[in-house]
Amino acid sequence: MKRTSRSATLVGAVVAALVTTALGTVGAPSVASTSAPAATSISIRTLQPSVAPGDSGVVAGNLHVDGASPAGRPVALEAQATGEQGFTPIGTATAGEQGGVRLTVAPEVTTRYRWHYAGADDARPRISGVAVVKVRAPNGPGRRLPTNLSVRAVRPVVTPGGKDVVRGTLRAGTTRLRGKYVVLLSRTTAQQGWQYRNGERTDRQGLVTFTVRPKVRTTYRLAFAGTANFKPVKSGVVTVGVRQVVSIAADPQRIDPGSSSTVTGTVTYAASPVAGVTVDLLSRTVRPKAAWAVAQTTTTAADGTVSFTVTPLTATRYRLRAHAAADLPGGSSRVVEIGVRAPSSLSIRGRDVPQGLAVTGQLRAQRHSVKGALVTLQTYDSGTATWTVVDQQRTARNGSVRFVRPSAPGTDYRLAYAAGRFAASTSATLTD
Repeated sequence: MKRTSRSATLVGAVVAALVTTALGTVGAPSVASTSAPAATSISIRTLQPSVAPGDSGVVAGNLHVDGASPAGRPVALEAQATGEQGFTPIGTATAGEQGGVRLTVAPEVTTRYRWHYAGADDARPRISGVAVVKVRAPNGPGRRLPTNLSVRAVRPVVTPGGKDVVRGTLRAGTTRLRGKYVVLLSRTTAQQGWQYRNGERTDRQGLVTFTVRPKVRTTYRLAFAGTANFKPVKSGVVTVGVRQVVSIAADPQRIDPGSSSTVTGTVTYAASPVAGVTVDLLSRTVRPKAAWAVAQTTTTAADGTVSFTVTPLTATRYRLRAHAAADLPGGSSRVVEIGVRAPSSLSIRGRDVPQGLAVTGQLRAQRHSVKGALVTLQTYDSGTATWTVVDQQRTARNGSVRFVRPSAPGTDYRLAYAAGRFAASTSATLTD
């Protein structure tokens, strides 16, 4: 169907919204009810039953829902141009307060139209009767040339929230057809009908391109309604899958040598957990040219979660990889890193001074003294069998600390450094 530049697509005269969600046409919000959906009816009429080639007309109608408001409900307009085998969605209008819907059309050949309401929780689906817009064309349909329309998706699988490109080329024999209007149709399941998504004109090479953002596995096809000189045609189909969403977390993300951390994750698809899918924990050390390797494998629980306990020897990066399952393409998480603190050592020595006992020590890590680290002086309480902090101090430039305590023969002392930049360490025991 030829369109003028002023009406390049089917534009509704009173269109409040265009419903193009990846899951298909969505009805107006409705209140859940245990009663059966209400009966519906929808009328159709053409304001211009006959148009000249290149002119436009209006297809109108009225949606009625027993006991409920029709306002805000999307209704698709479907067309069957002369020579087509079935109806094709070509646009969507939103019902007004009184249920009125209308779209502007510019057919190039005589075309049949009908309204299709997909229904909602509170209302039954309904298809209107058929209205015809005749085109007073000089050339009859019998003289139209056959056409073919290819289709392909740039990527067969996209990441959640990602986009893809669906494109095709319209030809008549070996001739590429320029400036012809092609619509993009989609469906998310084999049972669901085709939904109108968008419409574009072919470029100078007969190419048409659409950007899509599927939320779930979606099948696409292209359709050309034909003109006075060219027959209508539909392309084959292409399917674009959406990968599973895999989250990951590690706690804690810094550990001492020999300690463990827990890597957890959740696998979801379309915001629902995926149970029983195989998940690999991949790891690689933080060093040049380190390769990813499978460290552990498990399957997701009923809530889509997985958990792994790891004890890395050095700083290590991890990510989760969910295997493909049925029609769900595999997916991978982002990367988390678990750092392993370098070991530290803390010496201790005592010396008698006029004030009592001087306790000194030095903190070292990676063969260097550690400056500015907090070191505590602790005494042992034999009654409770616990160590108690009696003083604290930060290390000097050479990593040393010095505490002076009143003389208390038989008292046990030790120095301790809590984990920070380096692993925790404790000195030997010093007895006064």
